[in-house]
Amino acid sequence: MSGKTKGGPSGGAEEKAVHGKSPDEKKGRKQRASDIGRALRTIYDDTLRESVPDDFSDLLGKLS
Repeated sequence: MSGKTKGGPSGGAEEKAVHGKSPDEKKGRKQRASDIGRALRTIYDDTLRESVPDDFSDLLGKLS
């Protein structure tokens, strides 16, 4: 064995650079997740406010 780590010849520093997340990266990821969640809630709320089309309502009435 040559004493090299799995991350490469730098003794693991390269591994940390690839897999480690800085606080700014984590904050950015959380912010994006929050933005996506907010957008999905807005779309869902808008969908709930839409009226049911007459054709669909007629079809539902025929099921009763």
